Amino acid sequence: MNAYEKIEKLKDKDFKLITGTTREVFYEMIEVLKRKYAEEHTRGRQPGLPVELKLTLALEYWREYRSFRHMANDHQISKTAINKAVIWVENVLSESEEIKMKDLKERFKPNEEEKAEIEVLLTDVEEQPIERPKYNQEQSYSGKKNGIQRNIKS
Repeated sequence: MNAYEKIEKLKDKDFKLITGTTREVFYEMIEVLKRKYAEEHTRGRQPGLPVELKLTLALEYWREYRSFRHMANDHQISKTAINKAVIWVENVLSESEEIKMKDLKERFKPNEEEKAEIEVLLTDVEEQPIERPKYNQEQSYSGKKNGIQRNIKS
């Protein structure tokens, strides 16, 4: 049983608590996503993830801001597939005319009397560069990759 099938069985109050939206808005989002998917995929193989599941995963990510690794572990789906699904849903819903996703700066726009600006900074901590050793590297590096061998004193 996938995440979409689980939330379908919930009562309306619990559905809104889990997804952050009402069933009516949820079904409107599904219709927008299905139309866009039909436009993009007129021929070819069947989709890897159903549109309903993609929306459910995106809502879960937005609501709880869990890492893709944890979501992949819970749903038994690769984190790459979840990432692609969330990005696709984000792009489609932000471009659609039916579903208005407000820009964060518009949402938190100060009153005309207030002159202070609110800046929003989002940080994705999932993707980080690999940390390399900065000291004692000569002792562990053999030099075999580039053909340069160093004489290391023991």
